[in-house]
Amino acid sequence: MIPLILTFLAAAQLAGPPSVKTGYLPGRLTVGDRFTVTYTVACANSATVLGPFSDSLGPFVITGQALKTKTHQGYNDNIYALTFAGFKPGESAVPPLRFLVQTGDRTDTVASDPVKITIASVLSPKAEDINEIKPPFAFPNHWLWLIPAAVLLLAVAARLGWVLFRQLRRIRELAAAPLSPWDEALAALDGLPWNGWLADGRVQLYYYSLSEILKRYIERRYGFNAAEQTSTEIIAEMKRLKTPFRDEFVDFIRRADLVKYAKHQPTAAELPEAIETVRGMVLRSRPADPASGPAAPQGAA
Repeated sequence: MIPLILTFLAAAQLAGPPSVKTGYLPGRLTVGDRFTVTYTVACANSATVLGPFSDSLGPFVITGQALKTKTHQGYNDNIYALTFAGFKPGESAVPPLRFLVQTGDRTDTVASDPVKITIASVLSPKAEDINEIKPPFAFPNHWLWLIPAAVLLLAVAARLGWVLFRQLRRIRELAAAPLSPWDEALAALDGLPWNGWLADGRVQLYYYSLSEILKRYIERRYGFNAAEQTSTEIIAEMKRLKTPFRDEFVDFIRRADLVKYAKHQPTAAELPEAIETVRGMVLRSRPADPASGPAAPQGAA
C-alpha cells in the first residue's frame, strides 16, 4: 500500500508545473559585503533549465554562481547558489529572477520571489555627511597656449645662445692665432705624418686632414665660417663672394669628398701630389704683401 502511495506522489510531482523556491539566511551586511541566495528550480527529469535572467539587479551585482542538481523519482531539483554584493545602504530587494524550463515542445517561465536585504553604511553614525562635489573650475584656455609658447621661446633662446657662444669662441680663436692664415696652414701641412699614414693605408684620414687644414685656411683667409660648413656650403659661399682661385679650391674639395665619403681610391702617384696641391693653393692665394693681413680681396680670379 505504501509503495503505491509513493508512486502516486512521484507521478503527481512529475505532472505538476515547474516551480522555483528562494532561500536566504539574513545576516549583518555592509556596503560591498557578499551574500548568497539559493534558487531551487523543481522540474521533470527530462526538462532543461535555462537562466537565471533579469532585466536589472538595481544596486546589486552577481559575483559568483554555482549549480547543483538533485535527482528524485520523476523530477529534479536544480539548485542555483548565486553570490551577490550590494552597494546601497538601507533596505533594498534583490529583484525576481526568471528561469526558462523546456520540457519537450513546451517552455515554461518561472520567477523567484524578491529577497529583502538590509545593508548598513560603512560610515559611523556620528560621521558628518560627505560634502557635495564642487563644480568644475573653468581653467583659462589661454594658459594651454602660453605654456607651449614659453617652452618654444626658451628652446629658441637656448639655440641662439649656443650659436652666439660658438661664434664668439671662433672669433676669440681667430683673434688669438699667433700666425697668419697662410703661415698657420703651411705649418699644419709640414706637421702632418702623411708618409706613415699612406704606408699604413690610411688614405681617408690623409684626405680628411688635408681638407680640414684647407677649410681652416679658407675661413681665416676669406672671412666666412668655412670650418663649420659642409663642402656644398663652402663652394656656394666662395662662388657668392667671387673668391680668387675658387676653381682650384672647389676641385680639391670635391676630389677629397670622393675619397672621404665615396671610398674613391686615388692612384699611387696622386697620393703625394695631394699635399703639394694644398700647399700650392695656399702659396698662390696669399696676399702679394703678406704683411697686409688676411683681408680677402673681393675681385674674381
